[in-house]
Amino acid sequence: MAGAEKIGKHTTSMLQDVEAGRDPEADALVGAVIELTRVTGTPTPHIDAMHAIVKLLSRTIRAEKLCVRAHPFLG
Repeated sequence: MAGAEKIGKHTTSMLQDVEAGRDPEADALVGAVIELTRVTGTPTPHIDAMHAIVKLLSRTIRAEKLCVRAHPFLG
């Protein structure tokens, strides 16, 4: 976390992919973590759910030829 704070405001690579209409690297970034947890028998329900959501977003972007833009959180 401290390293990210030093970088300051930035956009993650998966968000850059989504905003550019590309498939996010969900399998490379999140799928690899899931693979390792399966080897160790560690349950990861939240990571599994987020991976599924990103994969659905990816399929939807491709099927609908969408361009998605992130908006700052105003909460």
